[in-house]
Amino acid sequence: MSRDKRAGRRLTLPVVLLALLLVAGAYGAAGCAEATGGTDTTAGPGGTGTTAGPGGAIDHPSGAKELVLQVFAHDGFVPVEYHLTQLPHFSLYGDGTVIVTGPTIMIYPGPALPNLQVTTVSEEAVQEILSAAREAGLFQTDFDYGSLLITDMPVTTIVINADGASYTSNIYALGMDEGAEDLTMEQLQARAAVNELVGKLVDVTSFETGELTWAPYEYSALAVFSVPVGPNNVPGSDDVQPNRLEWPLGGPDSLGDPIQPEGYSKAVVSGPDLVELQTVLGEATQITVWTVEDREYNMYFRPLLPDETE
Repeated sequence: MSRDKRAGRRLTLPVVLLALLLVAGAYGAAGCAEATGGTDTTAGPGGTGTTAGPGGAIDHPSGAKELVLQVFAHDGFVPVEYHLTQLPHFSLYGDGTVIVTGPTIMIYPGPALPNLQVTTVSEEAVQEILSAAREAGLFQTDFDYGSLLITDMPVTTIVINADGASYTSNIYALGMDEGAEDLTMEQLQARAAVNELVGKLVDVTSFETGELTWAPYEYSALAVFSVPVGPNNVPGSDDVQPNRLEWPLGGPDSLGDPIQPEGYSKAVVSGPDLVELQTVLGEATQITVWTVEDREYNMYFRPLLPDETE
């Protein structure tokens, strides 16, 4: 498929990603929620872990599809298509693969696909990342990060699989707690430590001494969300009109099964169908109207990450 020509160049991932993380969080507004933070621990995933050696290396899954650490800012009062296609900002896998959301092209309409970038870090860097996460207090259970009396902020979820366990921390309005009177000093310090770690993860070079080469993420499956074009969801504006493309994979049955919200369907495309779809995806934008037989649809796309199947 056609790709953004800038995506293949060598990057030391720009610090602008940190701004994108914060902007995405602000855009992912939690319209009327007051979320509380907590941490859950369950048995760790299967798979081979690294061997703990001298110096107390942290055991973790080692497979290319086994998640070690992920940061995901999500939820909120956002457009449906944004909610459906949200992606983690940072994902680390057992073989050292790192996938991040790259810079966004500031044009309208934007490309149909997100700019996901991938690189590989050393085992030493993986250990540094996990050690920093442990020092930030993320290797514990049931810590209460507090609830802020503000709205329109996302929940940041951090998942860690290490030392034979899985830790999930949910923190509302991370980084927005300066001057918050409804948090204890312990909660403020814990939130500050996690926020600092997230900032370093966005620019993963903080943990890797060697040079990193970034490339576009080559996904093997694509989630496709579709909704019939109606009077309330006509894309474009008076100045910018959508282009139109023929859906190459058949009739309405190829659009998958109904999901919530009502009217939307979801299909996961892979294999030969994905190859065929990619031949036209390069022409698609976020407001493209797709023709499926005699009906028009809006479609939104989310590449699946290595640990995802649907």
